[in-house]
Amino acid sequence: MMKLILENWNKYLKNEKVVSILFEGFKEDQRYLIEKYPEEQSKLSQLQPKWISWLISRFGENATIKEIHPFEEVIESVDRFSKVFDSVAAKWKSNESFRKDVEEFLPDRRWKKSDITPQIIPLLTSDEMETLTGLATRDKQNFEINISEEEMESDRVGKVGPWNLWMPTTRERSCKIAQYHPVSLKPKTTWCTARMAGSNLFYNYVGQPNRDITLFYVIKDKPNKPNDWLSVGFVNGKPVLGGRNGSVSVNRDNKGLTEKKLRSALGLYHDQIMIALTKKNKSLGGKHPARAKIIDAAKNIEAFDSMTAGLSKSDSTDLINVILDEPDIGEEVWTRIAQNQDPAIRRTVADKTSTPAAAFFILAKDKDRTVLRGVAQNASTPAKVLIDLAGSEDEFARLDVAKNPKSPAEALAIIVSNKNADLFELKFAAENPNVSNETLKILVTKQSLISKIATSVLNWRKKKGLSEQIFRRIVIQTM
Repeated sequence: MMKLILENWNKYLKNEKVVSILFEGFKEDQRYLIEKYPEEQSKLSQLQPKWISWLISRFGENATIKEIHPFEEVIESVDRFSKVFDSVAAKWKSNESFRKDVEEFLPDRRWKKSDITPQIIPLLTSDEMETLTGLATRDKQNFEINISEEEMESDRVGKVGPWNLWMPTTRERSCKIAQYHPVSLKPKTTWCTARMAGSNLFYNYVGQPNRDITLFYVIKDKPNKPNDWLSVGFVNGKPVLGGRNGSVSVNRDNKGLTEKKLRSALGLYHDQIMIALTKKNKSLGGKHPARAKIIDAAKNIEAFDSMTAGLSKSDSTDLINVILDEPDIGEEVWTRIAQNQDPAIRRTVADKTSTPAAAFFILAKDKDRTVLRGVAQNASTPAKVLIDLAGSEDEFARLDVAKNPKSPAEALAIIVSNKNADLFELKFAAENPNVSNETLKILVTKQSLISKIATSVLNWRKKKGLSEQIFRRIVIQTM
């Protein structure tokens, strides 16, 4: 019986060309990026065509635009900005103060004579996306930096000639050491670990659970040239000097440092400085001071609340993403994060296989479609939650339940019995290894409906006289 049903399904799907039309082009680019960066599949699968196009132009096989930041940083910026773009555009039109902030923070933008509309997206840099996100979502100031001179000096490694050697131990100290404009808060570097507006990634680097990363800032007295600010990163005990832009070792403008470039910048002080940095890094024993704070925040709800208190939305999001990478997270912390105001955070919790049942029950009531889909797709989701989602009003959540190999027979029966179930929900329910014989019998009676759906879609396109190319373009614009 199963074979007969699937043969009929494949017949109808092959007869109607809608599927291939929809997924050709945009989906090819999306698949390329997912294959190249499989760890970012969750974010890439949710992006609209205009954002995939932006990424392809910078990271595609035939990229036409050079990006100074690595993909793993850029995808975070694009993901965040894509979610707030409409509100940023609306704020640009209605808020004069916001427009003045943009003028001050981004005076050299290529789209200076344009409004913030979808047409400027190809011109945006990832740093501009971060800045716009931060300016649109921040309060008057993202986070307070009340650090005394005594506290600052505790992060000083030493001084060699005109060079000041620092090892920042907190995000706030990282910003203070790297320096920023006292009024506009505009950083004097382009380092993602010293951003004042938008997403500061300091803890994303030094707080990682599986890598020993230490960032040293080597800054000249009265700096004004790009090579007067240097970030020298150590990974697993050794300095990283591969010359990659946007890496842990860069100058003020995020240009990658090599051994030769670093030696040229530091001159006769190079050897003495590198000896001092290596000695300090070795003294840490592979444990950056920030790691203990992250570990405690992951396990303890009081420590978590203390670390995230007072942060802007974007800064809180970055810190929580670091905490979510910890192998040992307390259940209270899980459930608190599952109720975070940022849907991207809730989606991350929904995607995690280590998420506890208590968090899944919270997320199953979420109003955000991407969160519901994450719950429906997760093989660790409790059967009771999948059964509830099978009756959801959201057709995409139902479709994902039908696809989930862990969905119980009861959930599949609910989907098939739903009078609003579409062609693909029925198809994947039939293919699910847990489908019961009783549910398959119901599917047999729906063959005529399947035939009508496939035929009506093809007839609509023919009636409109649309070529496949034009039809695909219309569909993509509505995605």
